[in-house]
Order: sequence, then C-alpha cells, then structure tokens
Amino acid sequence: MTDQTSSPSRPPTREEQQLRDELLRQGYSAEEADIALRDAGILAPGAAVPGPAVPGSATPGPGAPGYGHPGHGDPTATGRTSYLVGLLAWLPIPVVSAVIAGIAMAAVYPGQRRRSALAAENARRAANWGLTYALGVVLSVALTVAVVAATQPETPDPDATPWQVLFLTPVLVLGVAHLVVTVLGLTRTARGQVYAPRAIPFFRAAEPRS
Repeated sequence: MTDQTSSPSRPPTREEQQLRDELLRQGYSAEEADIALRDAGILAPGAAVPGPAVPGSATPGPGAPGYGHPGHGDPTATGRTSYLVGLLAWLPIPVVSAVIAGIAMAAVYPGQRRRSALAAENARRAANWGLTYALGVVLSVALTVAVVAATQPETPDPDATPWQVLFLTPVLVLGVAHLVVTVLGLTRTARGQVYAPRAIPFFRAAEPRS
C-alpha cells in the first residue's frame, strides 16, 4: 500500500478514498485528511486524494477533539481502551491477573498515542498506573515470600496463624485502588476528560517541539 506512488492526477484507490471519507466524517477538513493520509504513509508527500467532501463534514475548531493533530487517525479517541484492559485484573488468577492487567495497560499506550492528543495523554497516565499497580503487587508478594522463608520455624504449628500474611495487605489495598482507578478512568474518558491517577511516571509527557 505504501509502495504505490500517489499523485494528484492519479485516480484514488478504493482504499484511499474510503480512508479519506472516514476522516471527513470524523470532522477533518479535506486538507487535514490528506495530511493525515500522508503522515500515515498511505499517500506520497505532496499528493492528495481527489474527491468531494462528505456531506455534513466540517473543519474542527480550537477545542474540538483532535484539533491541531491532523496526523492522528481518530480525533474522537479518548484513551478509554487503556482502562478497559485494566479490567483484566479481575481474572480469577491471583497476582498473575494483576500483573497481566498492568502490563496490558502499558502495552496499549503506543497504539493509543497515535490516535489523538486526548487518547495519548489518558493512555500515558493509564500506562503509568498499570505499571505502578503491577510493580506494587509483585514487590508485596516477593516481600511476603522472603519474610516467610526467613522466619519459618523448623516445626511450624499447624494451628498458628502465620503473621507473615500481613505483608500481603498492600496487595489488597492496591486491588481496591485499582478498582477505583479503573472505574473513574472509564467514566472520565467516556466524558472526553483527562484522568490523572497518581502513579510512578514511567512514561513522561512528550516535550513540546520548539
């Protein structure tokens, strides 16, 4: 697809026209749609896809989703997917499901950051929380195992309650926090807002280009 040489005089392929029409329906102007297709490598530099604008399409103004970011493929994206995958934490696999959810929230960040500025920011913050959550769970479990191994008596009392399980308390606290963050993240992103849970900044915001 990207090997084809596009030019203003060449009739657009069906795929190119469909992509352009979809961008117009999402609120891009004809010029911005052509820029987006070129940024995606679908059109050659300087080329444009001819064709009438989709009825009802309009150029978005300041404050509209995706305004000022014509290279993004979906100006209505909000990053909600990042919090949806966070629900993987509730799979019936203790500890492992938390790690899977945290890694999944980070894994979708690269794809989300290309969709819109809002999706990129929400996905970045969700990725930071996901990795913070997974790291906290792993460290809590590792600490518990280490304490149990270091304090286990040679002849343990089967009726005694192992006090070492208290070191698993952070796992429960993190689980509740993750539930709250996931629900709030889904709610805020559905409203088109930026949600910023407190987390270790594994991924930092990109510096503005000068």
